[in-house]
Amino acid sequence: MSTTTSTSWRRSRATAAVATFAAAAGAATLVLAAPASAQTTSVSVTPGPGGRIGTSCTYDVVAPVTGPNTVRFWDNGALIAGSPVPVSGGVATIKWTPTTRGTHTISAQQGTGNGPIRYTTVQVRRGINTGIVCVVL
Repeated sequence: MSTTTSTSWRRSRATAAVATFAAAAGAATLVLAAPASAQTTSVSVTPGPGGRIGTSCTYDVVAPVTGPNTVRFWDNGALIAGSPVPVSGGVATIKWTPTTRGTHTISAQQGTGNGPIRYTTVQVRRGINTGIVCVVL
C-alpha cells in the first residue's frame, strides 16, 4: 500500500468517525430537548379564614401542571365529583366540599394515568355553612 493511499484511507476513516460522533451528539440533543410528559407538579387546598377546613364548606383544590391534559382529583382515593377538569393557564382547579371529619389525602394526576400522582394531607374539622359564611369549629 502506498503512502498516499494509506493517508487517504486514514482520512476517510477519521472523517467517518467525526461524522458518526456528530450525528450521535445531534440525536442526543434532540432527545434531551424533547418535552417531558405532562404532569401535575403539586396539589394544595386553599383553606378558609383562620386556615382551617370544615365539613360542608367548599374549598378550591389547585394543581399546577406542565401540560394541557385534564387533571383528575381524589379525596381519600375517591374521585372528586366533576373530575377530570381542564387546565387553564397552567393550573387545574376544582371545588371540593368535604363531608366527613378527620384526615383527608387529596391527590391529583394529569393525563391518562401514567404520570406522577401528587398529594397533600389536610385535617377536616366540623364546619357550619350558613350560606353566607362557613364557620369551622
